[in-house]
Amino acid sequence: MTKPLKGTLVSVILSFALPASVQAGFTHPGILHTRADLDRIAQMVWHRTEPWLSGFETLRMHRQSQANWRMRGPFEKVSRGRREDLHNAELADDGNAAYQNALMWAITGDQAYSRKAVEILNAWSGTLREIAGHDKELAASLYGFKYVNAAEILRHTYPGWTPADVRRFEAVLRGVFYPVIEDFATFANGNWDTACIKTMMAIGVFLDDRAMFDRAVDYFHNGSGNGSLTHYIINEVGQCQESGRDQQHAQLGLAHLAEAAQIAWNQGLDLYGAADNR
Repeated sequence: MTKPLKGTLVSVILSFALPASVQAGFTHPGILHTRADLDRIAQMVWHRTEPWLSGFETLRMHRQSQANWRMRGPFEKVSRGRREDLHNAELADDGNAAYQNALMWAITGDQAYSRKAVEILNAWSGTLREIAGHDKELAASLYGFKYVNAAEILRHTYPGWTPADVRRFEAVLRGVFYPVIEDFATFANGNWDTACIKTMMAIGVFLDDRAMFDRAVDYFHNGSGNGSLTHYIINEVGQCQESGRDQQHAQLGLAHLAEAAQIAWNQGLDLYGAADNR
């Protein structure tokens, strides 16, 4: 087992890293994981406290959590759809590996993990130019969410990710991922919209872009598509827009909304209580 650093993430791992920041009203790190969250995980694992330890072991053993992960990309164009599927799996797998290695770094303090996560982010940000296909909104949101979560952890905990590389990653978020999800997915079942909402919120936090973040929050409340809160969870007993379709898609849409609510919560905004705790 890779043993986590003794002490707290704040006092040990982050003692040489960038200071916590609140820019444009945002707290960092502050997408799915705050600094306190990462600190708590590291402490629980260090003290071998269950169920945190078993959860960590599951993460640690996963093939995409390995510091020797062999990248499947990068590529200039990714396409997802029934008629064209180009490097879709590669973008997904490398995104998982970036996120999971970033978490492993935050928990253990082993820089082999942070270096691998940075390698993946730098490779794709320096190469990816287009996300296309019928399902492009899903590709940009589902995979982009993993990349931006990894980036948020690294930017605010690991000084080895250079400012120039961070700026290049910012550029690929603005120029490649965001344009695909900018108008959400009003034509589709709600899990598409909900994926766009959470990823737009996450990108907004990373970029310190209040307008982008607020746009996603407004859609959560008032969007015209199937993924806004009361359009997806259509009544007070919890029936979902996709409940009559299948449970895996309904659960996916709920998970996206929950992740959006968690991002907002980490930024001091309560979406869990929206629409009478819908």
